[in-house]
Amino acid sequence: MNSLFPSDVGMSHVRGVVKIIKENKGNISISKLAEESEEDVDDLLPLIDACRLLGLVKVTRSRLKLTEKGETIIKGSTRAIIRQTLPGIEPFKSVIKALQGGSRSTSELLEYLKEKELLTEKTETENEKLVTMLLTWGVRSKLLSYDEENERWMLVG
Repeated sequence: MNSLFPSDVGMSHVRGVVKIIKENKGNISISKLAEESEEDVDDLLPLIDACRLLGLVKVTRSRLKLTEKGETIIKGSTRAIIRQTLPGIEPFKSVIKALQGGSRSTSELLEYLKEKELLTEKTETENEKLVTMLLTWGVRSKLLSYDEENERWMLVG
C-alpha cells in the first residue's frame, strides 16, 4: 500500500529540512533536526514523511540520511525532481489517472478520490487541504494546471 503524501507540508519546508541535513554532513538524528529547525518533533514528522516519499532522505530508526536525489534538490533542481517523483505518490498518482481522460472540476476530482478511499474524512477542511496540496505541489511543479475561473484541473504537457 502506498503512503499518502502529507497535506500540511510546503515545498520550502522540505527544502529547509534537506538543507539542515546537508549542513550536518547528510546524516542527522530526528531530535537534532528538531533542535536545529526549532520545530517540535510532532511537527517535523509530516515533513520527514514528505522527504522520505519524495526520495530525498532515508529514515533508519531515528536518523535521517540524505539520498542522492536529496543532494540534487539543494543544487536547485527542486521542481524537476518533484515533477518526476510525485506521479508515484498518492494522491497525485490517482489525480493523474483521473485527469488522463481530460479536465475535471474540483468536485469531480474530490469525488474520484473519495471513491478510491484517498479521502478518509469527507469534511470541508480535508477537501480544502487536498486542493491546497494539489496547488502547492502539483501546480508549482508544473505537473498539473488549474483554471481558477472555470475551476478545472488538467495535466500539464
